[in-house]
Amino acid sequence: MILQESGLTTGEGILKRCMIMILFTAVITSFLIAGPVSGNEVQAIAVSSVGSEMIPVPMPTLAAGTDMTGNFTKLEIIPSYSQFTLKPGESKDMTVTVRNRDSRTVSLRPEVKSQPYGSPYILESSWMSVTPATTEVEAGGNAKFTVKASVPADALRGSYNTMVVFTDEQYPSPYPTPFPNYIHVMNLGVNVVSPPVITISTPYVSDQVEAGKQYQYSVEIQNTGNSAVQLNPRITGDGYPVYSPSGIQEPALTENDFSLNAPSSIQPGAKGTVNVILTVPVTSRGYYNGYIDLGIDDPSLREGEGRIMLNFNIWKQPLEPFIKKFTMDARDPISVELTSVFSSMGPVPAGMLTNLMPDREPGFEMLLTGPGGTVAARPVQKVIKGTVNLGGDSMGIPSWQAGTYLEMNTQYIVTYSAEGMPGDWQLSVMPKNAQTFEYKITLGGPDAPVASVNTTGTPEIVTVPVLPVQNTSLSVPAAVNTTL
Repeated sequence: MILQESGLTTGEGILKRCMIMILFTAVITSFLIAGPVSGNEVQAIAVSSVGSEMIPVPMPTLAAGTDMTGNFTKLEIIPSYSQFTLKPGESKDMTVTVRNRDSRTVSLRPEVKSQPYGSPYILESSWMSVTPATTEVEAGGNAKFTVKASVPADALRGSYNTMVVFTDEQYPSPYPTPFPNYIHVMNLGVNVVSPPVITISTPYVSDQVEAGKQYQYSVEIQNTGNSAVQLNPRITGDGYPVYSPSGIQEPALTENDFSLNAPSSIQPGAKGTVNVILTVPVTSRGYYNGYIDLGIDDPSLREGEGRIMLNFNIWKQPLEPFIKKFTMDARDPISVELTSVFSSMGPVPAGMLTNLMPDREPGFEMLLTGPGGTVAARPVQKVIKGTVNLGGDSMGIPSWQAGTYLEMNTQYIVTYSAEGMPGDWQLSVMPKNAQTFEYKITLGGPDAPVASVNTTGTPEIVTVPVLPVQNTSLSVPAAVNTTL
């Protein structure tokens, strides 16, 4: 559409364009409401604009081959969707049945077509083959096709989609579409799986660290490929903001607080160690989320893989102990149970956890104060418990060999016992190397008296009060100094 605007002022030209756009929109709307015209002809109407000039406006055309009557061939495709999971260089085939539910013979010519908007994983037509190339199916009959997928040896890991079209019939559309919308289609997905050539012993380091101290962590990387892997690790905290009620917080750490030491390459079948040294500034507080980008050029790694995630909570050891007050109504035994959880937030190899003890073993400084002053509370039991699996757990921790143990949720439970008397009491606890701990105070026990009988033989009724059991949990930060 060409507009002749000679002799028009700038304002007149703008007005003319606006009127044309409004009228064109009205024409299109009227066309859609009234319904499409038959055939592929172009309709045009004359629109009066500024002056005496008549502007022809073309009407939309029907898509090529569109049948607006809905008189399509009745075919049933079984299955209508399927999926292959293959490694590079592998092949696999399947049988597809097409049933003719129509009252006439149908000619089938299967073709492999690309899925619209399938980028970046577009399946090349050369990966697929369908046999036979053509066949006639009588009314009420069926035909069987063999669909075969062959993945090239250099194919990249990813999920690819394509479709097999058995006829050229399309769904009707009153206007041209960017892609044909075929009716008789089998959708097919091909998942190309290619294991990464590296395995990371600990894909994340998550710890609670104290301001002003230094920590060292070691992460082993194994090269399972056939060629050397180049390493170029670097620290980055981009893209992981920490939110608070007052808004986004500044990161508690920066890249300058970390020091990395790693080999420049790892030979096939060998292992290398990435040493991470964290020096926490004295003034640092809050949380840090980031990662170590190992800088590995491996096509089998997707975005976000080949990283060691970092999560740190920076805090200070409390200067004052935790206090819990309670009252006793009778002279009964007192039992205090303190439970702490090992401060590592994630699974670590069992041997590595053993090496960290006893330097990082949680403990407590506990005092009991009663009506008569401080009471000697003796530890009567210590329990160490945890959870162990055989590696390759659901969080993606790789197992380099069968029987690799991963230990997590390790708890240390210490029970103290003392003699109590009626009055007000106070429990004082100073945790050491404990990110969280629980306390449980039990008043009374199996040896507590429940009734008495006088010497006259007349039963004496004694009211026994219900003895409370106080049990709760408290998150209290404590000192941590170790190597993971």
